[in-house]
Amino acid sequence: MYRVLACDLDGTLLRDDKTISERTVRALEKAVRQDVIFLPSTGRTHRELPAAIKDLPFIEYALCCNGGTVYSYRENRYLFEDDIPYEMALEILDFLKTLPVYPTVVVNGARIVQGDENDEICDYIRKVALKDLLFNFTGAHDVKEAFAQKHRGAQKFLLYLAEGGNKQQVQQALRQKFPGLRVASSAPLFIEVNVRNIDKGKALRNFCNLMNIPIAESMAFGDAENDISLLDAAGLAVAVANGTDEIKTHARVICPSNNEDGVRKVIEEYILK
Repeated sequence: MYRVLACDLDGTLLRDDKTISERTVRALEKAVRQDVIFLPSTGRTHRELPAAIKDLPFIEYALCCNGGTVYSYRENRYLFEDDIPYEMALEILDFLKTLPVYPTVVVNGARIVQGDENDEICDYIRKVALKDLLFNFTGAHDVKEAFAQKHRGAQKFLLYLAEGGNKQQVQQALRQKFPGLRVASSAPLFIEVNVRNIDKGKALRNFCNLMNIPIAESMAFGDAENDISLLDAAGLAVAVANGTDEIKTHARVICPSNNEDGVRKVIEEYILK
């Protein structure tokens, strides 16, 4: 029996056009009626769930910032929040100035990105960012200075690789400079940074503990490197067919792609059947 359904969004549950099929919605709704908790598990913040997800009436919780937070929409609060410490985040921002990236720092669910003094986002980020996230971006001429004024930790960093930059080299430089960081990629141009003890898997375990649900009764879906810990923690690990070769080695089940309702088919097979 599975009582928690933890599911990555972009590239996994959502189709490439950021929508979700009616059949998948009905399958999720039926699962929730059977006392299964649907837990969107994403690198996005709690403010940024796509419309196809946040408008679903049965969404109560979300695992966000790659495990940095779990948010309760019913209670309008974080169930837990595991930040990158303030001083460490300032040091990271200094180092990022030496790398071919455009830094984004997430504070209390909102993003500060490279831009100007009028809060406008730089053209490159506007071009490569997920368009449905732009509402939650504030541009700053100096990201570090804007972050410093918040006087609190960072929930995560999202780095946009500059044109001509080498993603593997950037990741390696960050890991060498800050061995306490967890550096992962969720898309070709994106690098996501949390502290090492934060990941989706740890957040899923914490959530199950809070709900008094054995972790063996959880099911997880993913498509990319930042989902590996989620699949490793869950009772049933599922990768979508469009996922990376690496994520598939951590899955017990490979389901059809995000554009072929893969998540829905697993729910029907393992929960609704």
